Amino acid sequence: MRFASALAALALCAAIAHAETVDPKAALADQLAAELDTLAKTTAIVDDKLADADAQRLRRIRAAYRILHGTLDSSATAEDRMAAARRRAAARLLLERDRDERMLLANEASQLRTAEAQARQASTSVASLALPTELLRPVKGQIARAFGTYQHERSRATLTRRGLDFEVEQGAAVVAPADGTVRYAGPMRGLEDGLVLDHGDYYTVVAKLADLAIPVGTKVLRGDRIGRALRHRVYLEVRAKVGPGGLPIDPAPLLR
Repeated sequence: MRFASALAALALCAAIAHAETVDPKAALADQLAAELDTLAKTTAIVDDKLADADAQRLRRIRAAYRILHGTLDSSATAEDRMAAARRRAAARLLLERDRDERMLLANEASQLRTAEAQARQASTSVASLALPTELLRPVKGQIARAFGTYQHERSRATLTRRGLDFEVEQGAAVVAPADGTVRYAGPMRGLEDGLVLDHGDYYTVVAKLADLAIPVGTKVLRGDRIGRALRHRVYLEVRAKVGPGGLPIDPAPLLR
């Protein structure tokens, strides 16, 4: 009876562990699909604006042609000639403004199509990536700021956080979340000092640290001490090696 109960308990534990297993590839694929959808919608909006701008510019070119090539009869006064000169100058300025606005829209459309192509290429490469299914918690403490979108307290603007913050004791030991190689160690904009660790198909960023004494190129093992908390927050970010700058993954479901 006890043996049967033990087997049932083991089966339950295995089921729970399986249910909690995280598939970062699926999350990344969903993220890229959402990004592609947003890019496609934005590109369609910009294309519509570009078509409207072209139609409006064509009408203005025709009107400007009449102004620029119009002639005054011999009875025109000096005031008439001055007014005609002002109209010609205004027509030229309007055409230049239309040209500049169209160029901006065309550049935006081109950049969106480039981003869309990169996202599609990234989508095809996700399946071959060796992404982590778990990471060691780099420091003892609760998650104080989560990954993803949030609303700024003062401005109420919607912002995106690419990693997460742990609430920690000042000076707490910080360790490597996985085996890897130090690719960067030093100041990071908005994150004090930190490390970039290369784990093959993904990077981790551990920041808001003090006592960084690990040179670039050093190989670290999971659990190796890499610094200590500078104050009461430690930052962790995970980036898959997809696209020019990589794509962030929510670290929280991976932490053990």
